[in-house]
Amino acid sequence: MTFKVGLSKDLDNGAGGFSWGEIAIDTLAPLSWEFLKPAGVNFTPDLIAGFHGVAFAGPGINADSFSAPEDSPLVISRFGVGYDNIDLAACTKAGTALTITPDGSKKPVATAALMMVLSTMHRLVAKDALARAHGWDKRIGGLGQGLNGKTVATIGLGNIATEFFRLLAPFDCTRISFDPWKKQDEADQHNVTLVDLDTVMQSADVVVVMAVLTPDTKHMINARNLAMMKPNAILINISRGPIIDEQALIEVLASGKIAGAGLDVFESEPPAKDNPLFTMENVIVTPHNIAWTDELAYGMGRSAFASITAISKGQIPEYVVNKDVLETPQFLKKLEQFR
Repeated sequence: MTFKVGLSKDLDNGAGGFSWGEIAIDTLAPLSWEFLKPAGVNFTPDLIAGFHGVAFAGPGINADSFSAPEDSPLVISRFGVGYDNIDLAACTKAGTALTITPDGSKKPVATAALMMVLSTMHRLVAKDALARAHGWDKRIGGLGQGLNGKTVATIGLGNIATEFFRLLAPFDCTRISFDPWKKQDEADQHNVTLVDLDTVMQSADVVVVMAVLTPDTKHMINARNLAMMKPNAILINISRGPIIDEQALIEVLASGKIAGAGLDVFESEPPAKDNPLFTMENVIVTPHNIAWTDELAYGMGRSAFASITAISKGQIPEYVVNKDVLETPQFLKKLEQFR
């Protein structure tokens, strides 16, 4: 049986190439592929029926995205590591494995996190605006902060956070992290001390959010623990907007209770044009694309296509999220066709 692969239409640049640039499409050989028809917010059964593998970036999956298991893909491979817009139960019911691309995302996202930390601490955007306004007589004001010797914390200690700490090595920082799923012996490998969330918020000069959005992590950063932060502290979020209570963050930034923030994500996306965060000179904002580089595109493509290729050979790929699907009859029946 021919293994059919579809790529979500948002990966198409409309000119014979890919919107992400070079996405390692050659690594999908010898499998053939085609672009799917445009999707709305979520995939629908008519778009993905008949495809055995789907690589995608933007669309989500809900309970109405699949029809019968035999007409649903064996694998859907998401460009990225977040899957808060994917209904895992629906995937499992359809006999569809969801894979993500942590190996392709780790280094470029960690690099982007460090860049956002340094840019926010050094007040890069405010200094850029001052230069463009020819405000040379005002350049001594708002000098910014150095990173050396500071206490740096992450919320989450997964692959990206550990790579971030590796990149942080030359700065001689104290390293702490909050991650209830990790043990101290794991953190010791990265010279990181695990602490509770309150300790992170009270002790850190830099807090970087690198957690997955779940019902438990929504508004994990709220008015109570924002009030614990040092006046010189900065908050960075490159994960998901709703992890932070945005209104509470706006209030502490406007009042000067913390020094600044670097935000690649927002509670609602796109955010309202009159969002106060856009007018604050102590805030750096980017439109959920801080890590989008050629390195990220190639790495995510390579990882996604490796998962699809493995399934096409009757093998189980490495980065399956809904691992329970692997033992279901609906998945195994489809996989057997390619063994």
